[in-house]
Amino acid sequence: MTQRILLLLTCALLAVSCARLKTDLPAPVASGVKVHEAGWGTSSSDNFHGRSLLKAGWDDTACKTCHAADFSGGSSGVSCFTCHPAYPHDVQFVKAGGRHTDYVRAMNYPLQQCQTCHGQNYTGGAILTVGCESSSCHADANGNLKSPESCNTCHGDFRAAANLQGIAYLLSAAPPKSVFRDTAATVLGVGAHQIHLRADSLGSAKGVKCQECHDVPSSIYEPGHLLTFQRKYAGGLAAVMFKDTLARLVTGNGSNIPLPLYSSPTCAGTYCHGNWVLRKATASAFAQQYVYTDSVMTGAHASPSWVAGSAEGQCSSCHGGSPGVYVPKGHILSELANCVDCHGDVTDASGNILNKAKHINGQIDLRAELGGSVPMR
Repeated sequence: MTQRILLLLTCALLAVSCARLKTDLPAPVASGVKVHEAGWGTSSSDNFHGRSLLKAGWDDTACKTCHAADFSGGSSGVSCFTCHPAYPHDVQFVKAGGRHTDYVRAMNYPLQQCQTCHGQNYTGGAILTVGCESSSCHADANGNLKSPESCNTCHGDFRAAANLQGIAYLLSAAPPKSVFRDTAATVLGVGAHQIHLRADSLGSAKGVKCQECHDVPSSIYEPGHLLTFQRKYAGGLAAVMFKDTLARLVTGNGSNIPLPLYSSPTCAGTYCHGNWVLRKATASAFAQQYVYTDSVMTGAHASPSWVAGSAEGQCSSCHGGSPGVYVPKGHILSELANCVDCHGDVTDASGNILNKAKHINGQIDLRAELGGSVPMR
């Protein structure tokens, strides 16, 4: 009798437990232990689990009952990771806090995995109708849709216009922000990017090209960029290559060959910051007689800090001399107000650049009557 009573109680408890377990789940539609409707795993079905989760605002709390809190399988033995390498996108994935950016970066930017559900163009696919663009998140400041593959998605101005091209696009893609969303110029990932790219900041006709310092990828999927991001760019900092022409400009009649080097956070050995030599022997007769005080004239050979701001970009930091007396070593002493006597086609008596095409251009730019522009050699 006692055994019969215990058996009845056990059955009753199991019935109550199962009933409680299934209160948050779809009702069974066939015999056997099933909790999902027909079509739950078929992307074309109205009952597809992706659509059901979308309707529920991506609240997957009920799923954890059988599939485990970490979606590794649980009592069901079915793991979400079997089909979804990037799962779970929890309720906060696309909300405040930018958690999906952290996740995507941590996973080496697996955008091709995103396309599996969100469509080839990220506007929604057969598995998931919600797309990165259709969510209105990946859009410019005017609401125009833009692809997550835009360079300024990960670094630069996320809300920059979607139709930018050329230097305007490069400016929008240069930090701030950095890939870690930093905006302060004192952070390595931000530093002096904008100052270098903006010609007006340099008093030049054109800014420093990205490829002067970086190996710029032709595609976001180029090996070494997104797919191996963490290996190549330790800590999220892109490698500095100095692979183009300006930083390596040879002077001194071929005797001075710059060897640019970036050693965090300083930049050394570049023509741009005073690594240049001019030889008196190859100068014009006028310069030999009135300008040189030595057999050579040299720039400041500065090693500016990438994160120290405008203090590192003073005229004297490249030309040499001191504030108010911007003359290189080997040049006759001259105050700023007197620069116009020889370089009046470039600057005025206050040091303002009059002709930006003649500043940071690899040329010695004298007044026309004194010889005009000649290559630095």
